[in-house]
Amino acid sequence: MTIHTAASSRPLFANRNFILLLVAYGISAFGDHLSEFALLKMQNALDPSVTDVTRRQAIMLFVFMFPFFAFGPICGWIADRLPRRAIMIAADLVRAVVMFEMLALLTGIHQWATPADPGGPISIWVAAIPLVICGLFAAMFSPARLSLLPSVIGQDQLIRANASTAGLGMIASIASAVVGGWMVTNIGVRANFQIDALTFVLSAACLFLVRPPRQITRSDEGGVAQLTAAFRYVREHRRVLEVILISTLLWTAASVVRSIIPALVKDVFGGSYNDIGIYQGILGLGLLLGSLALTLMGPALKSEVAISWSLMLAGLSGLLLTVAVAVKGNQWIAAAGIGLIGFFGAGIQVSVNAFLQRIVPDYIRGRIFGVNDLASIAGLLAATGLLGIPAWPNIDRHITWIMGLTAILLFVGGIWVTRIRLHRGRFGASLTFWRNVNEFYCRLVARLRREGGCTIPATGPAIVAANHNSVLDPFILSACSPIRSVGFMIAREYARLPLVRWAVEATECVPVNRSGNDTASIKAVLRHLEHGKAIGIFPTGKITPRDEVPEAREGIAMLALRSGAKVIPAYIDGLRPPIQWGRSRVRDLISMAIPFFLWHRAVVRFGPPIDLSPWAGREKDRDAYREVADLIMKRILDLRGKDN
Repeated sequence: MTIHTAASSRPLFANRNFILLLVAYGISAFGDHLSEFALLKMQNALDPSVTDVTRRQAIMLFVFMFPFFAFGPICGWIADRLPRRAIMIAADLVRAVVMFEMLALLTGIHQWATPADPGGPISIWVAAIPLVICGLFAAMFSPARLSLLPSVIGQDQLIRANASTAGLGMIASIASAVVGGWMVTNIGVRANFQIDALTFVLSAACLFLVRPPRQITRSDEGGVAQLTAAFRYVREHRRVLEVILISTLLWTAASVVRSIIPALVKDVFGGSYNDIGIYQGILGLGLLLGSLALTLMGPALKSEVAISWSLMLAGLSGLLLTVAVAVKGNQWIAAAGIGLIGFFGAGIQVSVNAFLQRIVPDYIRGRIFGVNDLASIAGLLAATGLLGIPAWPNIDRHITWIMGLTAILLFVGGIWVTRIRLHRGRFGASLTFWRNVNEFYCRLVARLRREGGCTIPATGPAIVAANHNSVLDPFILSACSPIRSVGFMIAREYARLPLVRWAVEATECVPVNRSGNDTASIKAVLRHLEHGKAIGIFPTGKITPRDEVPEAREGIAMLALRSGAKVIPAYIDGLRPPIQWGRSRVRDLISMAIPFFLWHRAVVRFGPPIDLSPWAGREKDRDAYREVADLIMKRILDLRGKDN
């Protein structure tokens, strides 16, 4: 078993190890497309006589990624046995040597294979030989990098770290695609290979400066036993298996999109090598923007939610591209479809990596990423192999059907994943959906954080009593209660609004008259508590500015004493005060809506349950109501903190 010391808790972009890993990845990513364009140029892939550029692009991708499939679990096992940084440095240096000698290697093989035409274009199978070598060491690099990352950063930084890495990689890839297409047209292929080699050397230099936590290997199991343990782990952990299947679907679709771009340029819109680079750059730009969006969202977006929605939206984006290709429509529409596929593809891949890094133990993480590589690349190889290995006649004419089927597969996959996730939720599909939306909003816009644990009991009747400074307070409290659904008392006039009524019913809120003289509402709340449910109550009965001394109404004390429910105090801070627009129904609604569109820094603190045993047996005593109400408000205000 592999053990690391605790991951760093420093801010992500103040973490030296993470910055070095980030820069190393960006540098090597810049070189990737340089050699790709050189290989296309050496095949004269855009010559009018060439009618299978889709097949050639697919074969190149196939042979490069094949080692991920063939050796993925073995490379993951190596990442769990040997120092991960050393593996990455060695892989970079070997690839640098291969790239430095690439042109000589290709030329020599071509001359040996076709002595009758030594100066002609090389065949796709000649170009495949060095690609297999580079792919093998890339397969060693991948699980080592993905397994090392969680050991140098905090667990709450995983999405942001993976998104930042993917974003920088996309910036480098965009630049590489544009520069690579220009270089093969204006300079020649030798420079492409040499610069690619230099990027691997610089990447290795950055990795040499990384100082990861000490890695200790303790396992006495043999290599075969450790490999089978990885497959057994995936089989026994259903969520891990599902995420790996999603990654497989993504790579299958991504390989199709990458493979049809040259044919899209050549047969649909016309163009040159530069145009291929531009379209691939647009795909990279979409990946970049998606990665940047995830970087900004950080911990606000759950990995599972990002995966399911990104799958569906990527499918719709693929259908947009399919329509543009089918009607030979505007190039901007096709470019938008490609860019959006990249955008939502980033959401899938970043979230998959973060999910596996978060839930898979470190001792087996490398092997699980190796299994993920095997499965994902199996999808890629199936797609590129189907496109590239058979000699399909005039395959470029059928890219509309190819892209359309791929888009439908993505969308259906998204529906399947969403259905599984929602029905697995503890609150039922409908309520789970809206709780996810609410939590995402509160963590992104209100920048919500909870200080301390949530003291709401998992079962039994409970009253969550909190101060009331904003219309957002119910949403904030709900987002801070991960294992319990909390209903609220809501003013009847608001509960009747068309957009609010359904949410009130779904969350089991209780409409009340704000006058406080609603016997039916009180009975409804008591029934709610008698059924063992939780309800949130704001004892003041109205929004109270922070600079005013709040006074609790006696109604909460009556409910607490009559129901015997546990009373949990909570304090909400950091929300912007409401804006008063005068007295009218329209202005009242505007005042309610404005806070939803403002940035906040919400903080919630829960206190221990309040002991009401001294008032036992005084359920109908008005003096007891006043005493208990004052006590509840005092316990709420005690949670304000020193700076309030």
